Amino acid sequence: MNIKEDGTWEANPDYATSIELTSDDPQTIEIKINPDAVWSDGTAMSADDFIATWQSLNGTNEAYAPVATNVWEDIASITAGDSPQDVIITFAKKNADWPSILGNIWPKWLGATPESFNTLWATGPYAADGTNYVSGGPFIVSKIDATGQVVTFEKNPKWWGDAPKLDTIIFKAVSRAGLAQAFANNELDLINLYLNADNYQTAQKRSDAEIQSSLSPSYRHLTLNGTSTVFKDEQVRQAFGKSINREVIAQARLAGVEAPATLLNNLIFQPGQNGYEDDADKVIGYDPEAAKKQLEDAGWTGDGVREKDGEKLTVRFVIPSDNPNSSEVAQQVQAQAKETGFDVKIDTVPSDDFFTKYITTETRDFDVTYFAWQGTPFPISSVKSIYYPADSGQNFPGITDDSLGEAFDTANAELDPEKRLDLAKDIDKTLVGLATTLPIFPEPFVYGVKKGLVNYGPAQFETIDWKNVGWKK
Repeated sequence: MNIKEDGTWEANPDYATSIELTSDDPQTIEIKINPDAVWSDGTAMSADDFIATWQSLNGTNEAYAPVATNVWEDIASITAGDSPQDVIITFAKKNADWPSILGNIWPKWLGATPESFNTLWATGPYAADGTNYVSGGPFIVSKIDATGQVVTFEKNPKWWGDAPKLDTIIFKAVSRAGLAQAFANNELDLINLYLNADNYQTAQKRSDAEIQSSLSPSYRHLTLNGTSTVFKDEQVRQAFGKSINREVIAQARLAGVEAPATLLNNLIFQPGQNGYEDDADKVIGYDPEAAKKQLEDAGWTGDGVREKDGEKLTVRFVIPSDNPNSSEVAQQVQAQAKETGFDVKIDTVPSDDFFTKYITTETRDFDVTYFAWQGTPFPISSVKSIYYPADSGQNFPGITDDSLGEAFDTANAELDPEKRLDLAKDIDKTLVGLATTLPIFPEPFVYGVKKGLVNYGPAQFETIDWKNVGWKK
């Protein structure tokens, strides 16, 4: 399926002739796969691909290593109907966000075993032979240059839909420090400016390009490690939140790209979405005096850097190198938290190691860090794995509230939209109370785009249809 501009969804006719909810009890979905749809090795797409994807992601076999099992874990069975292209999905537990799982399905052989699922695509989208590349879309990888950090795509000769507008698509990895200059030098046709003022100014100077922006489902936040010594106490986490002037940080980040600063005070919904309420300000709203009292009640006392049982209130803020945004935010947090007695030490680590050695659910080698969560049009079900269970592949803080499992199950099983929103509002109050994620601001998308490039650029929800990306004549 595709996500439309307004966040609603529709069947993608290249892949499915129909997607229907055929029964509420048990909840049953029937998908008719486009009979022309094939993988690039010529194998027809079928129910077997759905079955393998489900087996990889439902969490029942711990040998598989998915980062999240949302929605897939609620499915009782997937079978073929009248033909291999007729897919019947039956749920054990109702889930209102069932369309969210239909954005990506992979070949049956990828999910056939834990080994293939966990390792086969570590260095490229390989077919079952482990040598040739595979595709189920209008383009296919033709070359991966690991040294030059360039990935080249060409037209997929097995593509059955309308012919793509482009012959070649090239993705190039560039350090954030060199990104705007590469764009200014005509080495790139489109870049995400990452809310960096220098990038914004450099991109504006390119005469054959323009700045494009949109809302996004992403948001910037501080993640606190609830398993670390300093943040194992919820009261200390909340006090840290009250020490941070999030509005000042948001204004500093967004002013450089001329975007309005909107504070985020909810961990499920974005401002303007139905269901959004200001929950976080009640718990972590900027209030240094309240933060000091909360720390004192938790046993952290003294002038300057606070101490408890001979230990200083030291917080290690891990950020990636070559990222001025993260550096500036860390410095702001350091200065603000100092006023209430936190000693924030900034630890800059190699960018390549940031999400592989430090900010992982295995190492949790940080006290606090700063990055963005990518939201979805299905916010209630998609956030579950960030907060529950404690050992989820996305739960970087490493702790949870035991009530959240049942709460998310109840909300996701509620098919009445208004009742579901009420349940989600209760969940959000629990999430902000945990104070493991301190929301700061919704992140707009601001891109530099070469003039004439169409159907690709900043978009809040809309699915990119790569066959329609091209150059305006």
